[in-house]
Amino acid sequence: MSCSGFTPTPEQEAVINCDGAAFINACPGAGKTRVMVERAAGIFEDMPPGRGVAFLSFTKAAISELEERLRQRAVLPIPIYPSFLGTFDSFVWQFFVAPFGATGSESRPCLIPDIEQRPITPFNGAQPVPFYCFDRNTCVMDHDAAKRAGFDSTRRKGYQIKQYETTATKLRSRLNECGQLGFNDARQLALARLEDPEISGRLVRALSGRFLEVIVDEAQDCNPDDLRIIGWLRDSGLPVKVICDPCQSIYQFRGGVTDELFAFREQFAEEDRMQLSGNFRSTPNICKAIARLRPSDGGGQPDQALGYYKELPHAVHLLSYKGRGVSPLIGPCFVELLQSHGEEISACPVVAATWASAAKAVGEPVNRGSAAMTLRLAEAVMNFHFAPRYNHMKAATEAVHRIILEIDGVLSDRSYHQHIQEQDVDPLSWRSSAISLLRDLRFDTDRFADARAWHEHAKELLSKHVSPEAAKSIGKKLKWNDGIDAILSAASSDDMAAQTIHSVKGLEFPAVCVVTTSKTLGSILDFLETGAPDDKAEEARELYVAASRAQKLLSFAVPANLSDRFAAHLRGQGANVMVISIEKDDR
Repeated sequence: MSCSGFTPTPEQEAVINCDGAAFINACPGAGKTRVMVERAAGIFEDMPPGRGVAFLSFTKAAISELEERLRQRAVLPIPIYPSFLGTFDSFVWQFFVAPFGATGSESRPCLIPDIEQRPITPFNGAQPVPFYCFDRNTCVMDHDAAKRAGFDSTRRKGYQIKQYETTATKLRSRLNECGQLGFNDARQLALARLEDPEISGRLVRALSGRFLEVIVDEAQDCNPDDLRIIGWLRDSGLPVKVICDPCQSIYQFRGGVTDELFAFREQFAEEDRMQLSGNFRSTPNICKAIARLRPSDGGGQPDQALGYYKELPHAVHLLSYKGRGVSPLIGPCFVELLQSHGEEISACPVVAATWASAAKAVGEPVNRGSAAMTLRLAEAVMNFHFAPRYNHMKAATEAVHRIILEIDGVLSDRSYHQHIQEQDVDPLSWRSSAISLLRDLRFDTDRFADARAWHEHAKELLSKHVSPEAAKSIGKKLKWNDGIDAILSAASSDDMAAQTIHSVKGLEFPAVCVVTTSKTLGSILDFLETGAPDDKAEEARELYVAASRAQKLLSFAVPANLSDRFAAHLRGQGANVMVISIEKDDR
C-alpha cells in the first residue's frame, strides 16, 4: 500500500493494512488522522464502483480537519457520494431517522439541536428549568438533573412541580406532532428501528451495499446509545474501525462513556484490538508525565516520543502558588518561562477545568457566561475576534443572530434552532450581515473612547438589524452592564489566552500551563494513586487531556501544599520535574 513518502511505524502500518473490524486505542499525538488518510488512500485505490467509506466523528471540528487532510492527499472523490463524511449525529439522522419519519407524526422530521435546552416556564416569573430535566416519555421531572441545573425542587410545592411537568408534557406533545426531534430523541428512534427486524434488515442491506468500511474516530466522545449503534454496525458484518483514547473521555456530564468503552473493547477479538502508542507531538518528559495522569486501567506506561521533539530535554514545571484561591501571578510566571524558552506568548494558553480559574490565573476579570444580552453580545464579539478555531467564530456569528431575533421578540415561545427549522431560515440570509456586524463591533481604543462608547455604538448598529418597532426599545434590551468593560478589555492579539480544557481538546500548542486548584487536586491524586474516589475519574482525565496538548513545554499551576506530592507522582515514570515557587499574592 502506497503511503506517499509517509513511513509508518509497525503499529500504524498494521492499522493501515487492517481490512476487518478493529478497536484502535490511540494515544495523544499518535498520528491517527494520518493513519486514517493512508488507510482511505489504500481503500480508494481498488474501490469497487458504487461503493464508498463512511468517515464519522463526534464534532464538526474533527470532521473539518479530517476532510482537509483527505483533500490534501487527494483521496476524496468529487462528488463524495457514495462515501460519507460527517458527524455521528448526521449519520444517524440521514440513515436511521429521516428516511422513516418521526413516530406519530405525518410531518417531515426535523432535528432541533437546542430543543433539550429549551426552558420550561409554566407561568410568568417562574424559574426556567431546561427541557432535558424531564423524562422524554413521561415528562416527570428528574429532580437530580433539575438540581444540577440550579432548580431545587425540594423548595417547591407539589402543585408547582406539577405545573412544570404539565408544561413539559404540552411541549413534548407539540414537538411529537410536528416531528421535531432533539439529539436524544433521534438516538432513541434509531435504536427502536434497529430492534425492528424488518427495518433493521433493510438497513443492513442498504449500508452493506453502499459502504465498504465505516471508520469511527474520537469514539471516546460517544454515549452509550452511540456505542449500541456502533455495535450494531459491526455485528451486521460491516468492517468498523473504532478509534479512540478512552482516557480522553471528558463528556460524562452529557452522557459520555468511560467504563462502557473499555467493556466495548472486550467485545472485539484480541487480534482486533490494536494500539497506536507512538507520540509524534510531545517531548519524552511530557510523555512520561501524562502517563502518570492515566488511571490504572488505561495503562501507566509512557508512550514513546517519536516526533520532531523526541530529543528535547525540557523539564515539566510546577508553578507552586500560595493563597486561598487561584493566583493571578500564575500568568506572569508562565510568561517568564515562555520567554526563557523563546516561545510566543499568544500561542501558548493557560487552561483550566473552568474558564473562571483560567481567567484568574492570567489576571482577567471573571465575567463570562452571563444571561444579560449586552454581555452576551460583548462575549460574541470577543470570541469572534480572538477565536482559537473556526467553529468558535461560527458560534459567535450564531450568537449575534440569536440576539437579533431575541430583540425582535421571535424567540419568546420557541428555541433558536426551532425557529430556524420552522421558518426554513437559510444561513446565507443572515451570516454575512452578522459577520459584518461583529467586525464593526470590534473593540479598539482607537475607535472607542471607552466601553460606554462601544455600548452606544452597539445599540445604534443593532437597531438597524431589527424591526422598526423593536428598534424603538433597543435601549431596554441592550442595557448597560458594568461587566461590559471587563469583557471588552479582556484580550488583545498579544495576550495570553485563558481557555477551558474542553475548548482545547483536539488541539496542540508549543506550551501549555494547566491550572489546578486545592479544591480538586488532592482528591484527583487520591484517585490516580488508589482508584478512589470514583467521582474524580473524569477530573483526572481532564488533566490528562489538558497536559497532552503540549508539544515542547508543559507546566502545571499547583497549590503550594500539594506541589511536592504532585511532583513525586509525576516523577513516577522518570519524568524530570522542576518546582518553581510563586510569591504569595495577598489580593
